[in-house]
Amino acid sequence: MAIEKEAPETLLEQAIEVLLGLLPPQWTVERGQGPAQNEGLSDERFFVKDRAGTGRPILVDARLRATPAELDKAYNDPLARRVRRDAGSPILVVSRYLSPRSREVLEKASINYLDLTGNAWIAIDYPGLSVRTEGAQREPTPGRRPERGISGPAAGRIIRALTDFTPPYSVTRLAELADVSAGYSSRTLQALEREALIRRDNRGTVEEVDWPAMLRRRGNAVALFDKGRTKTYIARSGVERTLEGLSNVDDQEYAVTGSFAAALIKAVTAPVGLAVYSPEPDALAAALNLLPAEQGADVQLVRPADDGVFARISTSDRIRWVAPSQVVLDCLGGTGRMPQEGEAVLEWMIENEGEWRITSGASS
Repeated sequence: MAIEKEAPETLLEQAIEVLLGLLPPQWTVERGQGPAQNEGLSDERFFVKDRAGTGRPILVDARLRATPAELDKAYNDPLARRVRRDAGSPILVVSRYLSPRSREVLEKASINYLDLTGNAWIAIDYPGLSVRTEGAQREPTPGRRPERGISGPAAGRIIRALTDFTPPYSVTRLAELADVSAGYSSRTLQALEREALIRRDNRGTVEEVDWPAMLRRRGNAVALFDKGRTKTYIARSGVERTLEGLSNVDDQEYAVTGSFAAALIKAVTAPVGLAVYSPEPDALAAALNLLPAEQGADVQLVRPADDGVFARISTSDRIRWVAPSQVVLDCLGGTGRMPQEGEAVLEWMIENEGEWRITSGASS
């Protein structure tokens, strides 16, 4: 698991202070060392004891910086799971800061963690202890420039393609599927690989994609109703009639997204607001006889930042709808109950992958 043999003293001392603040009164934490039962395991130990003085050693994996990809390799591949099983003791990852994705990777592997900002997830059976706290959601003092991998329009095309098409595919094949340059595809894949959202073989071919986690990351990073690209209206004849009116719009590009698109896939509650992508919102508003309004609006026409939102649209009752992956992204980045609607669609996608995912066609 490539655990550091000589953990930084300051990090361990600060981690003990943070851990003590999370424990019940009169519990203690002592530091010690013991022989590593496997060369992949640390010999650093924390001895957590309850008020009666009973406890057990916890193996400590101390990392000044831990990327999701490093943690995924350390704890989620088959060899790592075997090493962890043979250890016979719980493991605690300690770091200055663990990103939300790093924490997600560790929880998937059932690995305890603690960072110095207060993010912690600890579950041990002896002595019985269960702790979950939240600290910083962004690194307080970044040691390097933040990675760009999920927020740009072209990155959205790649994330959509990674979701919509089954792997394997090479960098160039993915670039074709996403309609971006091979260079941009390569840089984005590097960023996604660091986040343990994809896995590639030695030749760089994408073999696995954690598309649900990837959609959540993208959806939480990009807002649907950007003020500079969204115009709001009141449907004079009601939202349902306005939606029906889209079936008669043949001379304009558009696609329905948001709550109505989510309800078409998996309804949670009756949709209220109508969200539609349109490169020319004014022209579409005129075609639908919408009334401009800043208050009480029930229709939002969104000028897309990139034409990629129209990729793989479908038609039902002569109305054009964005693809399920775009619905999830938009709802997660939406307002009100839209994030819950996005999660419902994501759940449907996980359960019915064969109904919407497309064979990529080639791996090279």
